[in-house]
Amino acid sequence: MNSTQLQVQGMTCGACVRHVTQALNTIAGVEAVEVDLQSGRVRIDGDAENAVLIAALNEAGYPAQLASQTTPPAAPKSGCGSGCGCR
Repeated sequence: MNSTQLQVQGMTCGACVRHVTQALNTIAGVEAVEVDLQSGRVRIDGDAENAVLIAALNEAGYPAQLASQTTPPAAPKSGCGSGCGCR
């Protein structure tokens, strides 16, 4: 089993965390998802391909990339804009 760390943009509330978790849990090979809302980091345990994980989050409205390729996230603006109701 592998562990992947992603930096995910646009998460501002608990509903965003739920959406991200649900999007990842639908992928074959994902065993566990842990989201840190404050840092924007998401750890995924399992055997799913990184490109598939990133594509699922992008499709859900949360741009993502491997955490090692990113700079610290910018402070969130007012609401995430994904329709989760956090505005």
